[in-house]
Amino acid sequence: MQTTETLQLVERYLDAIRARDFAAARALLASRGFEYLSPIARFDDADRFAESMEAVGAILHDIRTCYRFADGDLACHILDVTVSLDAYQTQRVVQLARVAAAKIIALEVIFDASQFHRMIGQGGAT
Repeated sequence: MQTTETLQLVERYLDAIRARDFAAARALLASRGFEYLSPIARFDDADRFAESMEAVGAILHDIRTCYRFADGDLACHILDVTVSLDAYQTQRVVQLARVAAAKIIALEVIFDASQFHRMIGQGGAT
């Protein structure tokens, strides 16, 4: 896939997530061979990943693209993602996407998950 097409496809995915149109976002993911990796989750099934993203939609406030670039079948986005937990919080996130046959086949999302881990630790403590 050409660099421009790769970037456009991943931009459509991010636009769908911003709009909370999770069906449209899912349609851009490969049904076979899909992989997702982040500090807090790992998926090898696009349907299960899409379901988890829909759950995140409840707290998603905004995604702002700070920088983007692509090289062949890879697209990288540096994003400011704002979620509402106790208050609105914005975190810098790096997303690396790999595209093949006009579908996203892999997503790797890199961010500081320490706050998430603290929240889960507190919630799980008895």
